[in-house]
Amino acid sequence: MTHNPPEFSEKKWIPDGFHFFGPNESSERRNLLDSFSSSLKSFGYSEVFLPSFDYSSSFLLTMSAEDSSALYRFRDSDGNEISPSADLTVQAVKGMAGFAHRKENQRIFYQGKIFRDYGRKSGSRKEILQVGAEHIGGSGSSAILGILKEISGLFSKIKLKSPLTIVLGNVGVFYSVLESLDLSRAEKRQLSFLLYRKNLPEISRFLEERKASRIFPILEALCLGFVTQTQDLAKKFSALGLSETFQRIISETTEIIGSLGKIEGIEFCADYTLIPDLEYYTGFVFQGYVSGSSEPVLNGGSYDHLYELFSGTQKDACGFAIHVDALENVLKVDL
Repeated sequence: MTHNPPEFSEKKWIPDGFHFFGPNESSERRNLLDSFSSSLKSFGYSEVFLPSFDYSSSFLLTMSAEDSSALYRFRDSDGNEISPSADLTVQAVKGMAGFAHRKENQRIFYQGKIFRDYGRKSGSRKEILQVGAEHIGGSGSSAILGILKEISGLFSKIKLKSPLTIVLGNVGVFYSVLESLDLSRAEKRQLSFLLYRKNLPEISRFLEERKASRIFPILEALCLGFVTQTQDLAKKFSALGLSETFQRIISETTEIIGSLGKIEGIEFCADYTLIPDLEYYTGFVFQGYVSGSSEPVLNGGSYDHLYELFSGTQKDACGFAIHVDALENVLKVDL
């Protein structure tokens, strides 16, 4: 029997979605990670180290059925199903919940990789390096304002040639609208996806099929950018009994963006169709983009029940994650 050795190319030598960094690339990555680490420590965060694997059930608690198919699963010698990190926020918050009986700093940061296989529909990346920070104990406008300012400080040292645009939203607007509809969890997810994509024809068709066309003007206004249409939307929300929630969210978001002021190299805007795939977000959410790239370089938001899921004690929380791979791709283009 003859054995044909593999072709010695990166495509054959390294599995799709995984990457080997040579000395120069590794040095550049180390400098970037050290810069983030130094800044986060100066902001009062303490570093923690996360496990490479966790019980699959921990991730499944916060993932939809669709996303769960992207989870790598293995069984250890005791028959427990375990998975490599699929969501570092879940692992960080779960870990801190285990220290609930001790007086530990509740502002933590870490670096680690997440592993998911979404197949060809999401490109080839299956291994993603992140630098994350979690603020356990606060999630309101002041806490979100604080971490947005910290992100500004982190990125001011990178000196991107293109501005970083941070898009701020609040999932509370979407869920306020849904209170008047009897939708299943899968239907809510489908509608949130259509709203995120701003697919008005499909949104209209979705609502017509469920005899809910009355709320289409509101979702249409969300898709078209309603920051300049506050009064008009307030009236539409009022007709649904949602005016108080709407006004509070708009007021808090306006306050946050106004308090940030002008920061060189960073722009801020509001978009209330920003609804992350992860379902544990409960209020403010945000993503960061750099011109020329459709892939976000950071994301984050508030999640007020994740700590409670693992400890039984409710604690408001918010945090963010920097997608190092996406940021490095932007930096390479800027060179």
